[in-house]
Amino acid sequence: MPEASGSGSFREFNDLLDRLLREEKEFVVAIVVSVKGSAAAKPGAKGVILPDGTVLGWLGGWCSERSIISVALEVLALGKPKLVKLVMSGTGAGRVGEDVIEVSTPCGGEVLLYLEPVYPPIQVAALGDARVVKAVTAYARILGLKTLAHTIQGEEVEADNTLKSLEDLATTRIDHYTYVVLASMGNTDYDLKALNKILEKRPAKIYLVASRRRAEDIARKLARKGIPPEKLAKIESPAGIDLAATTPEELALSVTAAIIADLRGGTRKPMEELRGAPFKKIAEKLASQKQETIKS
Repeated sequence: MPEASGSGSFREFNDLLDRLLREEKEFVVAIVVSVKGSAAAKPGAKGVILPDGTVLGWLGGWCSERSIISVALEVLALGKPKLVKLVMSGTGAGRVGEDVIEVSTPCGGEVLLYLEPVYPPIQVAALGDARVVKAVTAYARILGLKTLAHTIQGEEVEADNTLKSLEDLATTRIDHYTYVVLASMGNTDYDLKALNKILEKRPAKIYLVASRRRAEDIARKLARKGIPPEKLAKIESPAGIDLAATTPEELALSVTAAIIADLRGGTRKPMEELRGAPFKKIAEKLASQKQETIKS
């Protein structure tokens, strides 16, 4: 019969993962795949590496865990799983290859680790006029994105999370997996209050729905307040893709399309411009042939 302690350890690890997922944290899961020779780590050992380098769980002790932190953070930044071999040579410490790390402990074994990044869900935060907020939130939910909402009018919005006031932004997740849509439709005081709170955090991008003149006014006010240029550069305004939008719902569609383009690395250009326009090409050719026939 399997030992209860092993089963309990697995449950504890699952509980750890469940807590981190519920808290919407980013982290790297590390699992010992195999061990050759003498090493403190055992196959199946599991741990989690947090962005600040903290290791939760057991991966073979301080030497092994310290050695993989930098690689784990690279995995987190690049978004791709990786197999890493730790060689317990005792003669040095550091990377000796792309996926090989020499560890100073002299036990002589080798440990193969699997590292996989885990990220919080992509979130769209829509703040401002109720019609725009409701439309952005609806589009985002259709696309399977997590949603956060606040309306100036205090109207109810079908979203994963709603804020009672902008003050709640202080205790709300706004991170580099969050795309913020700010659409007060002319309420500059609201925009400035929201931006000052949001820019204290690390959003992926902020889409400020405003005219160019109003956007310039807001940018100057933020700059005078001392907001650094790298934070100002995260604000796009006027926001969205040119759809010649006139209604709040069309504006919301324009901005949502821009979010998806930025999220997926799109160019925002028309597909015909990127891939060619065969129908137009054939139509132009037929029109030219017809013109030649008429001339003859």
